[in-house]
Amino acid sequence: MRRPPDTTGPIRPRLPSPVRDVADPWLADRGVRLRLKRDDLIHPLVPGNKWRKLGPNLRVAVEGGHTRLVTFGGAYSNHIRAVAAAGAAYGLATVGVIRGDELADAPRNWSLARAEAHGMELAFVTRSAYRETLRGLGEDDSGTLRALEERWGRAYVLPEGGTNVLAARGAAELVAELPDLPVLGPGDVVCCAVGTGGTLAGIAAGLPGGARAVGFAVLK
Repeated sequence: MRRPPDTTGPIRPRLPSPVRDVADPWLADRGVRLRLKRDDLIHPLVPGNKWRKLGPNLRVAVEGGHTRLVTFGGAYSNHIRAVAAAGAAYGLATVGVIRGDELADAPRNWSLARAEAHGMELAFVTRSAYRETLRGLGEDDSGTLRALEERWGRAYVLPEGGTNVLAARGAAELVAELPDLPVLGPGDVVCCAVGTGGTLAGIAAGLPGGARAVGFAVLK
């Protein structure tokens, strides 16, 4: 029986991740203290918010008896690479549905090559089909899930970027690691980059009253 993902499994995340003070004279003159939460050091193959979002989902997938993960992303998706690496570590087959069928016969870029090296099956689909599939999953359309199962069998489906309720809960755990808790309040801001929004949602939910979460969009 597979062991549910945790800090004693094949992937041993570095948690809590370290917090570093950033020296900036301009900020210091204005009474602002800047700290950097080094989630990029959590794990070399599943870094940053990827482990926080994937960990809870992997645990549910393994405990539910799933042997395959299906997920979605672009040609340079960090999420795709992380799922491939984590799946391989826990003995799970992985499928990455990749946006852009024109890439199917093209030489693999470094990111997709790394995913394949971890055993991930790549399925390239048209951009319109990709959008329709994500829309169906977002609407809990049974036909969309049935189509995925007909192609790949029973699988645990992770949304694009890995963002779902479990992922947001995993991201919320970051807040408990901030050194100033429980005294964060008005005037304190926690910032992060935003792709699908799951990490930002989790951080915002975990902050005490008065503190704010601010996201910086990295996509169009």
